Amino acid sequence: MKRTIALLVTLTLLAGAAFAAGGSDAKAGSKKYRIFMNPKFTGLSYFEVCANGAKEAAAELGVEFVYTGSEQPDVQLQVQSLENIVAQKPDAIIVSAIDFNAVAPPLVKAREKGIMVVSYDADTAVNARDFFCNQMSYEGAARAMLDCALINAPEGGEIAFIAAAPTAPNHMAHIRIMTELCQTDPKYKNFKPVATQFAADDEAKSIEVSINLMQAYPNLRGIISSSAVSAPAAARAIQSAGKVGKVFATGVALPSSIRSYLKDGSQKAFFIWDPAMLGYMSVYVAKAALDGTLKNTVGAKVTAGKLGEFTVGADGEIVYGKPLIFTAQNIDQYTF
Repeated sequence: MKRTIALLVTLTLLAGAAFAAGGSDAKAGSKKYRIFMNPKFTGLSYFEVCANGAKEAAAELGVEFVYTGSEQPDVQLQVQSLENIVAQKPDAIIVSAIDFNAVAPPLVKAREKGIMVVSYDADTAVNARDFFCNQMSYEGAARAMLDCALINAPEGGEIAFIAAAPTAPNHMAHIRIMTELCQTDPKYKNFKPVATQFAADDEAKSIEVSINLMQAYPNLRGIISSSAVSAPAAARAIQSAGKVGKVFATGVALPSSIRSYLKDGSQKAFFIWDPAMLGYMSVYVAKAALDGTLKNTVGAKVTAGKLGEFTVGADGEIVYGKPLIFTAQNIDQYTF
């Protein structure tokens, strides 16, 4: 009898140990991922809005989210920031690259260490990341900006472009495609691109560049930029130069930065996508990739919460693709 009781106790203890071990394994299997988001630089409202959407997705998915980066749009500072992130061994990094190639080395190192890398907003070299969450296809963004230009100046005229830098992949792709469309698409044939200048996503520099463009090209009709800093800065420069009605500004801008220009009629149209939802989508993509439910194969599908389903394209590109064109009639509907 004693031996029977002892055996039962032993079996119970063994079962408890097995249960505990199983519980431990289950807990380990449900690891809480740590995802870092690294923008081109912090403090710019555009990237803050992206981060807010990313935080929303992180809360829905139960992942730890860290938003960190340099306060200045300097490529070497971003490289240092990424190196610091890699040293902290996160599960994934979501990054908007200042320079397509310059930020690649720390990201390649991250991937070698098993860290998932997702670029958003501005891509990095393909070998330095797993997926790219593109706000718009480059052609889609280029067409949206030229459509805004048509709202401002249906008759066309000379236009100039402002980019952050010659190495900014999205800005330079937009300019290349807009230039091609002006030459090949009858819809935009009345626009004549005359110059491209660079302003490093800096407001003061953007104003200076805009004024210089208006002085260098007396017949200039429009200034277009896919920098959310430079486009509204160009509108401000036009007002300062007394060129309202003669020169227009358009491109990518947060509604809060161009509301006054649309309301007073000095400018007629700007465009953007919802940056919060771009950040939101990028976290869902990172989480699905970490879970192994999303593969980098053309045609693969990923569901991003309330945004629905997206399809993976070539080189791991996933396009958000929902443009918003702001005019005086709808600007008050948007507060970000």
